[in-house]
Amino acid sequence: MNSEPILRVTDLVKEFRVRDLGRSAVVHAVSGVSFQVLRGETLALVGESGCGKSTTGRCILRLVEPTSGAVQFQGTDLLQLDHGAMRKMRRNLQIVFQDPQASLHPRLTVRRLLAEPLEVHGFERAAIDDRITELLQLVQLRPEHLDRYPHEFSGGQRQRVGIARALAISPAMLVLDEPVSALDVSIQAEIMRLLIDLRERLGLSYLFIAHDLAVVRQLADRVAVMYLGKIVEIGPAERVYDSPQHPYTQALLSAVPIPDPEVQRTRRRIMLTGELPSPIDPPSGCRFRTRCWRAEQRCTDTEPVLTADTDGHSVACHFPGADRLTAAEQHV
Repeated sequence: MNSEPILRVTDLVKEFRVRDLGRSAVVHAVSGVSFQVLRGETLALVGESGCGKSTTGRCILRLVEPTSGAVQFQGTDLLQLDHGAMRKMRRNLQIVFQDPQASLHPRLTVRRLLAEPLEVHGFERAAIDDRITELLQLVQLRPEHLDRYPHEFSGGQRQRVGIARALAISPAMLVLDEPVSALDVSIQAEIMRLLIDLRERLGLSYLFIAHDLAVVRQLADRVAVMYLGKIVEIGPAERVYDSPQHPYTQALLSAVPIPDPEVQRTRRRIMLTGELPSPIDPPSGCRFRTRCWRAEQRCTDTEPVLTADTDGHSVACHFPGADRLTAAEQHV
């Protein structure tokens, strides 16, 4: 893994204007998010549904226009590019969506789905045919699949087509937006093995967006935990899993099933009370305080900032590290 960042996100903000009870309101979907992804690295961005992680991924590719901030990819600030320059940049930065059924055109065969991005970027016909054959081999599909339509495939096969389409123009990085969450558990494992193999063979960098910490463990080099539009913990994967510092991270890990039924039966589960606050009116201070068992007045008055230790493990909490889970409880 190269120590040079391929992607650097700084103070990313995305706000949506909506109507709430007949009045204009602002949804604070992403609030000052900063992180970097190194060349050849996988950064997992995890959190509950509605925390802003998918919006973050789409802002990076400008599928959703950010409100403010900076997104530097291979040294270029993507937010400063015009439409034409951004389209060229997407040759090196692609996305794989959660639901391949929705992201693949139902009236196009696999051959057309794979040829389309190559044609857009000016490939010659002979080169397109060769590349399509290569892509099928990369994602472990057979030549007879080329003339089938998306509805003729299983969910796992459709996701392989989605991955092949994202790889068509040889990007350096993929944003993987919950790529296995719509699949059966056995198929999830197959797709995860494929993603690991592709990363090693092609030298790819991944931003892997997920709500399930167990899914990303085998793939992630680092993990960033997001809550209500903010990153609350980020660090090397083994540190985040084995020594989570933020109470929200601890709660997420305690919810992951353990294969050993005896350990599962006796483990301590952290049950969060209350509902996820509205991003229209997030709590003052620490946004997690309304569901946190450690919250004190300081958490209401002052917003904690991400503070790093010497090993690059950062946490945004006034009272980090308490209530650690046992080693057995951490095993996911």
